[in-house]
Amino acid sequence: MNLKSRNVYLVGLVLLLCFVALGVSSPSKEGDATFIRITENGPILVHEPGLPVYNGTSMTDDPAVIWSYNLIDAIYNTTSNTVDGYVFAGTYLNNPWEVELFAPTGGGTPEWVYGGTEFFTDAGDNAFTLAAVDDDGSGVNIIKWTGPGNGTPDWTTSFPGYGISSYGPCVVSDDGSTIAAIAAPAGTDAHLLLFDADSGNPLIDYTATGCGFPRYVKINADGRYTAFIALATLIVFDRDSLNVRDQIAMGASNSALDISGDGDLVAYGWYPSLILMEWNGTSYQNLWSYTVGGDYYLSKIAISNDGSTIVSCWYVPPHNTFKVVVHDVGSSTPLWIYDYPVSSGTYQEVCFDIDITDDGSYFIIGSWGDDANINPEVHIFQRDATPHIYYTVDMPGSMFSVDISNDGSYATAAGKHVHANALGRGGDVVLINTGITGVETNNVTEPRQPSSLIACFPNPFTQSTDIRYQMTDSSEGIRVNIYDASGRLVKSLNEHASVIDSQSSVSWDGTDSSNRQLPGGVYFVRLETENSGVTEKIVKLE
Repeated sequence: MNLKSRNVYLVGLVLLLCFVALGVSSPSKEGDATFIRITENGPILVHEPGLPVYNGTSMTDDPAVIWSYNLIDAIYNTTSNTVDGYVFAGTYLNNPWEVELFAPTGGGTPEWVYGGTEFFTDAGDNAFTLAAVDDDGSGVNIIKWTGPGNGTPDWTTSFPGYGISSYGPCVVSDDGSTIAAIAAPAGTDAHLLLFDADSGNPLIDYTATGCGFPRYVKINADGRYTAFIALATLIVFDRDSLNVRDQIAMGASNSALDISGDGDLVAYGWYPSLILMEWNGTSYQNLWSYTVGGDYYLSKIAISNDGSTIVSCWYVPPHNTFKVVVHDVGSSTPLWIYDYPVSSGTYQEVCFDIDITDDGSYFIIGSWGDDANINPEVHIFQRDATPHIYYTVDMPGSMFSVDISNDGSYATAAGKHVHANALGRGGDVVLINTGITGVETNNVTEPRQPSSLIACFPNPFTQSTDIRYQMTDSSEGIRVNIYDASGRLVKSLNEHASVIDSQSSVSWDGTDSSNRQLPGGVYFVRLETENSGVTEKIVKLE
C-alpha cells in the first residue's frame, strides 16, 4: 500500500466508524466457556461466564489470558507492558477517550483512568514511567505519570496548533528516563519533542527542516538515541548532545523502523528491501539488505535490544497474507520465513504491530486478521532453526497494538472489537501470561516448561502437526494426549511409553481414537509423566 492510498484508506476507515448507526444494541452474553486448567492435581475442566458478544463475535477464552477488558464504543490505539505485569493502554475515536492502567491481578478492571480526546501511549519496560500523547484538536498534550499512582499526572506539556499525523507518535525508553514524541503543525515538517521523564520542560523541540511530516518514532533502551521518520527521511537524534547523530534518505516513506538497544543498529525499508545499517563511529553504513522477492512490501520491523535478531513482516497488495522473516543480524540470509495462511482478501490481513524480547528469543505479532478467521490475531513466535509458533490468542477483531515484556513473561494486545475493515465499534485489551520464564500465574495458566514440551509445528495445521518434546528423565513413562476444547480426551498418541529419548516427537494427523477426522478448532496437547505435565494449545484448520 503506497503512502497516498494508505492515507485515503485510513481517512475512509475513520469516516465509516464515525457514521456507525447510533442504535447499537446492548451486548448479549455468550454461553459459558469451558476449557482445561492445569492444577497441582492434574488437568481439570473449568466453566466461566461467557464474555460480551457484539455483532455475533466474541473473544475466545484462552487459559493464558489472565484478563480481558472490553469497551462497547471506544477503540484501543496502543497498549504496553510495564513493570510487575501492569498494562498501560489508550483509546480513541469514541467515548470513553482515556488512558487506562491495569494491574495483573485486577481482573481486567482499570486501576485508574484519565480522560482526554485521542490517546497514544507507551511505558517503560523496566521503570514505571507512563507517557501519552493526546491530540485534542487544538494541539498536542504530552502527559507523564509515575505508576502505579492514582491517575494524577506528574506533568502535562501542551503544544498548541500541533497535530498527530502518524501511528506510534510516542515512545518511552526501557529505563524510563526519556520520553520522545513526534508531531507538527499542519502542513509543516516533523518536530521531535524530547523530554527527560522528570520534567515537563522539553529538552528540545527539534524541527526536521525540509524533510516532511512526522511518520514514526522509536527509541533505544537508555533513551540516548531516538530514531524517527519525517516523510522519507530517517533521523537519529542524540539526547546527550541535542544534535542529529545521522540523517538518512530512505527513498520512500513507511512505518517500518527500529533501533537496537545500544542505538548502533537501525533498520528500515518498504519496497522491495529491508535495509540494516550499523554505526561506524561517524555515520550509519549499510550492513546488509534483504529482499523477499515478488510483490511484497515491508510493513513492520523489530530489532532485539541485544542486537542479535531482527524480525520483519511483509504484505502483498491483495492483503490476503503476509510473511514473517527472521534474521540473525550477522547475516542477510534468513533463519526462517513463515507464511500466514492465505485468506480471500475481502478484509485486509496485515501485520500492524510487532515487539521482541531483549535477547530476541521470542516476539509477538498483532495482525488485522482475515475474513475467514483462519488466523488468530495474536501470534507469539519463538526464535528457532525453523518457524516456531509458541502461542496464539484468537481475538474477536483487529489488533492495532501488541507488546511483550523484555523477559518475555507477559504480553498484551489491543485493538478494535471487529475487523478494521468492518463497520462497527468497540475495543478489546488483554494481558497474556506467556509462561516463558515460569512466572507465577495465580493458577490462571500453567507455565511452559522447556524441558518438557518444545513445540507443535506447524500450528495452526491442516493435515498434521509434529509434537516435539524432550524429557530430562529418560526413564520416566510418558503420555501424549489430545483434548478437544470441551476437555474431552479425543486421542492418545503414545500412551505409557516406558523409555523416551531425551528429545523426541510424535505426529498427530487430526484424527480421533477411531481415526476419524476431527473438525477444525482449538485442541490441547497434554504431555504427562508420573510427576509432571505440560499443555500446549494447537489449532486445526478445516
